[in-house]
Amino acid sequence: MMMGFLSIVSKALIICFSMIGLYYSSKLNEKTFKKASFIYYTNLNLVFCLIYFIFSIFINDNKLLNDVNGFILLSSIVTITVYQFVLVPNHQKMGENYELFSLTDIAVHYIVPLLVILNWLIFAAKGQFSYYYPFLWVIPFLIYFLAIMIRAHYSGLIETSKSRYPYYFIDLDEVSVKKALQNLTVLSLMIVVFGYVLVFLDLFLK
Repeated sequence: MMMGFLSIVSKALIICFSMIGLYYSSKLNEKTFKKASFIYYTNLNLVFCLIYFIFSIFINDNKLLNDVNGFILLSSIVTITVYQFVLVPNHQKMGENYELFSLTDIAVHYIVPLLVILNWLIFAAKGQFSYYYPFLWVIPFLIYFLAIMIRAHYSGLIETSKSRYPYYFIDLDEVSVKKALQNLTVLSLMIVVFGYVLVFLDLFLK
């Protein structure tokens, strides 16, 4: 009974911090709305978390939700990893207006992902992931990268940036097509590897 209550509290915290992150990231606090903020994967991850955990509060022991939980977990791990080890060391490439380690930055890149990880470790049923799941989980990431490439080709500069691309490592205006494809390949392989780490950890903790 107590664990069930704590699980709901954990999910409610994720929902609250996701809403706070989206509120400030989209500049609603400035009485405006920056739709360009949703070009960035971090904010899409907040949307995923918000929707998933709202459903998970009211629906228990659902196979589909348990499967989706793996993607949400992997998405959060990728968010915090890429931010910490790729974007932070190269933050000067993110634009002069990028405020590193702001309260919003900390909430969306650290607090929400860490809460998602802890929620899975403590409350989620284990032994739910199949061996082929990492290849399914990587598909939304590939769709995302394809979408921002198409958007960059047909649209202009991002509203909040001086670039057509949200991340410098896939910016075809700054790096070659070959380099961008290499970066995407490495990132995709990293996501699949992280996915298999989750699968094995899931089996180990069962």
